[in-house]
Amino acid sequence: MKFRRITPDISTNKMEASKKFYSEFVGLTCAMDMGWIVTFISESNPTAQINFLLSDKKSIDNSNVAISIEASDVEQLYKKARAGNMKIIYPLTVEAWGVKRFFVQDPNGVTVNIMCHVKKDETS
Repeated sequence: MKFRRITPDISTNKMEASKKFYSEFVGLTCAMDMGWIVTFISESNPTAQINFLLSDKKSIDNSNVAISIEASDVEQLYKKARAGNMKIIYPLTVEAWGVKRFFVQDPNGVTVNIMCHVKKDETS
C-alpha cells in the first residue's frame, strides 16, 4: 500500500480567522477555497496540507484534534505567537529526545504543535 498524503480536516465556524491563522501566522498558502472547504498547502512541500470544513454549528469541539507542523524556525514562530497574543498551551521547550517545540491554539481550539528536530548537543 502506498499513500500520497494524509490530510487533517478541521471543522470550523471561524473560517476567516482560520484562514488568517494558517496563512499569516503559520505561512501556508491557500490552494483551494470553495467556501465550504478550504485547503492550505506548504509552498515548499505541496503534499503538506490541511483542510477546513465550514460548519453551521455554534459550538465545535476540536479539543481532541492536534496537529504537528515541523518548521524551519520555531523560535521565530514562537515570537510571532507571543507578539500576536495567541494562546500558547505549552512554552517553547527543547525536549530531551531532540525536539524543540511549543503548542499554540488555533481559532478553532485545535492544539498546534510547532516543532523542529535539534542536534543532541542542543538538548542539554
